[in-house]
Amino acid sequence: MKKVILPVLAISVLMIMPFLVNAADPPLNVPAGIDVDIWVLLGNALNWFFNIAFIIAAIFIVYAGWQYITAGGDDEKMKSGLNTLVRALIGVAIILLAKGLLTIVSLFITGTGYTF
Repeated sequence: MKKVILPVLAISVLMIMPFLVNAADPPLNVPAGIDVDIWVLLGNALNWFFNIAFIIAAIFIVYAGWQYITAGGDDEKMKSGLNTLVRALIGVAIILLAKGLLTIVSLFITGTGYTF
């Protein structure tokens, strides 16, 4: 039963996520015949990606805490929870570095920079 809970939770969160993210930003309505700025489209797509990545990282941090709390003094389970936490925090650091790198690259390409 325990092995079923996490996949079901992950799948249900991933199924609900598009509705939650779409509720946060209004849809992009572009009238016909108007040029679309590629940086705006790229920024919107990357913001979606970063939001989803942060939500997944938060889920893994909560899962790591759950593993650590329910370890009951078992050293292997505590190590597993700590390893999951460290990996989730490394993921958050990679996400933040990627976002910063994209901002720097857009600064060099456009000259003005774009804040994603």
